[in-house]
Amino acid sequence: MDSIVTGSGSILLFLHLLGGAFWLGASMFANVAVVPYIGARPAAERGELVQRLILGPERLLIGAALLAGSTGLLLGVTSGRIGGFDDLSSPFGTLWIASIVTAIAVFATGGLVTSRAAVQLATRPHADDAPSSRAGAETAFRRLRLGFAVEVTGIVSILALMVALGRS
Repeated sequence: MDSIVTGSGSILLFLHLLGGAFWLGASMFANVAVVPYIGARPAAERGELVQRLILGPERLLIGAALLAGSTGLLLGVTSGRIGGFDDLSSPFGTLWIASIVTAIAVFATGGLVTSRAAVQLATRPHADDAPSSRAGAETAFRRLRLGFAVEVTGIVSILALMVALGRS
């Protein structure tokens, strides 16, 4: 780790930690505060709340995640620990690949589950009392809650892998 804490490596490390901290913090905040708050509100209010509290800041969260991921890739390569394909089978390489795979899974969950459920809730407010409308809203909200829970679990897993990387 010493070789990346000098010069441009320290900038990469700072950007990696900044992006990761924002990504984890925003995801935890969504799980602990935003989603429960939206869930406690009447169905007629959820669409606007999802739009403002989830879809509105979504681009910032995606940007932070991409910053953490791209700088993590660069740090792995510029640290000198990954010089070729043979290095990927080392303990460092294995942990690095595991973190990349986990990040891809978290991105996929965000795009395929969480964001789609949020868009469904925001574009179809489900304000009427028809049973099918209420059922659709509840299904979308459960998917939103599940997506955020899977995302934060994945991000915490990546954090644990980063700690292990530092020790390998």
